Amino acid sequence: MKAIRKALLGAGLVLAALGTAGNALADSVWSSAITKWDGDCSGSQRDWWDDMCMAWRHEMADRGFVPVWHNFSLVRVNKYVDPSLASWGNDNNRMDAQDAGLICTHGTVDATGWAGSMHTKDQGECKLNVDQMKIGKASGGRLRFFHMSSCQSVQWDKRLSWFGPAKGGVHVIAGFHGLMYIGSQYVDEYEDLAADGTASKGVGKAWVDNMHHVDHWYNSYKTICPVAMGFGNTAARSADVLNERYASKWSDTAANWTTSRYISGCDPSTGGGALPN
Repeated sequence: MKAIRKALLGAGLVLAALGTAGNALADSVWSSAITKWDGDCSGSQRDWWDDMCMAWRHEMADRGFVPVWHNFSLVRVNKYVDPSLASWGNDNNRMDAQDAGLICTHGTVDATGWAGSMHTKDQGECKLNVDQMKIGKASGGRLRFFHMSSCQSVQWDKRLSWFGPAKGGVHVIAGFHGLMYIGSQYVDEYEDLAADGTASKGVGKAWVDNMHHVDHWYNSYKTICPVAMGFGNTAARSADVLNERYASKWSDTAANWTTSRYISGCDPSTGGGALPN
C-alpha cells in the first residue's frame, strides 16, 4: 500500500493579493507540448509527449472544458511569463487565461528551481524559470491548477521556489521530484488524471495517485515520484485545497502556506534521492 505524506510549510510573511480579475475563456484548459526540438532551442526528441498532453486535454474537453493548445514552435517563453515581472510577458492572455494548464517539456534544476525548455527562442531565452512566473487572479490571470509533465519540476529541496509563482493565487502546482518519463505506457494516466480530478477526487490527489510508479516491467523499470503542492492563506486551507476538483471553483486565497502531497520514501530512478518518510 502506498504511504501518502503531507509536508506543511509557512511562507513566513503575508502575501497581499492584488485584486485584479482574470479574463478570457470560461471553464477552459490549456496545454503545451514539444516532441521534437527543431527550432533554435535544443532538446532530445520525445515522440509521445504530445500524446500525453493531448490525452489530458481531450478528456477535459469531453468533460465540458474548452480546450486551448499551443505546441511545438508556439512554445516560447512570453506565453508563460507574467507582465508584472517582465514587460514582454503575456501569460494573462495565454496560459494564465485558463482554469487549468499542463506543460510537457524537458526540465532541469537551476539556481532558483525548475527551468523548462522552450522550442523557439524568444527575448533571447530558451528556458522558462520560476522567477518569471506569477500564476492566478492576483496577477491578472485565472489559473487555479498548474501541472508540469517535466523532470525535476517540483524538486524537493527546491519546492519552496514555487511560492513566488503562487503569489498570483494559483491553488495547486503539480510536478515531479527527480526524473519523469515519456512513452506510450503513460498516455492513459493523463486521461485518468482529467477524469479523476473532475469526477472523483481532488486534482492534487489525482496527480500523485496517477503519476506514481515503482520499478517494474510495465513501467520500463523506472520509479517516478510525483509531488502536488497546495497553497492557501492558512495551513488548513493549503492542505484542504488538494481536495479541490477542476470544476469546483473554490475561492482564491493568498499563498501564505503550502502543503505537499507525495508518496512516502519514493526514490526516483534518477535525480534527487528519496522523498521524506
